[in-house]
Amino acid sequence: SSCQPSNMSKKSSNGVLKYNDNDVCMDNWKTPKGYNLEEVCQKITYGDGWVVLKGMFSNTDVEMAKERIFIHKFGEANGFVNPDDKHNNYSGLTWGLLSRGKIFAKLATHPVILEVSRRLLGKRCRLSSLAANTVVPGMEGQGPHLDYPYYRHLWPKKDGCMDLPPTHLLALQVVTLITDFTPDNGSTAIIPGSHINPRHPDDNDEFFKKAIQITAKAGDVIMFAGPIQHCAMPNKTKMIRSGILQHMVPLYVNPFEDISGNGFQEVNEDIRKMLATDHPHPMVKFTKKEQEKLES
Repeated sequence: SSCQPSNMSKKSSNGVLKYNDNDVCMDNWKTPKGYNLEEVCQKITYGDGWVVLKGMFSNTDVEMAKERIFIHKFGEANGFVNPDDKHNNYSGLTWGLLSRGKIFAKLATHPVILEVSRRLLGKRCRLSSLAANTVVPGMEGQGPHLDYPYYRHLWPKKDGCMDLPPTHLLALQVVTLITDFTPDNGSTAIIPGSHINPRHPDDNDEFFKKAIQITAKAGDVIMFAGPIQHCAMPNKTKMIRSGILQHMVPLYVNPFEDISGNGFQEVNEDIRKMLATDHPHPMVKFTKKEQEKLES
């Protein structure tokens, strides 16, 4: 690739960044070894509900993202109150990533991520949220949960109401690893197959009895079905564990986060599509001018 990082330091309000936006090369994608679209989609739907795609991002891409996440001060409260979305109060979450640097636009638009998302969620699927989840040394894990929009208060109060076919996903979670994920440093725990006939993990003991922890390397990408039971685990090491959470949904699902494109939607067609910038609904069918006529 013709892209060469300048390695020139750029001062920021929180310290010094080694890389700036001009260093981000948007065309040097890596395809994971042995990647097969149909196989990946089969694993996420009718399989165990998750997959690891190895070596999707270079060490440089990982370093660019890591330095921008690690200058953030962890421990901010988020104010979610419903039982099923309280896991978002997790103090390791950093939001608004598209406003924190071009590297996050690159991570979110990897052709493999877009291809899998569009196959599973529809060609016009959209970005629902983009956040970093960082587990610092000694930090406790999250409570087991399902991802948005599989929150109880959004569904009818009827057992089995979320029993859609596994191919009819309302969310896909994509986790780009900024550090290695190991059982010791708080890697994601999931119950394989729990996305089929989804149920909320109300019994923690049962969850941890059945759960496995995912092991993967920085630069790898984990994908899993939105209704799978999962959580971040405690970090028992002296090193930070971090990943980018890219939550994708069909066009007809209201996004979880109000995302600013930070101008990238004007120059990047994939970001434009992911933010549904040109989606016509809701349409303005009754204008302010017409309202004023009625009132006059």
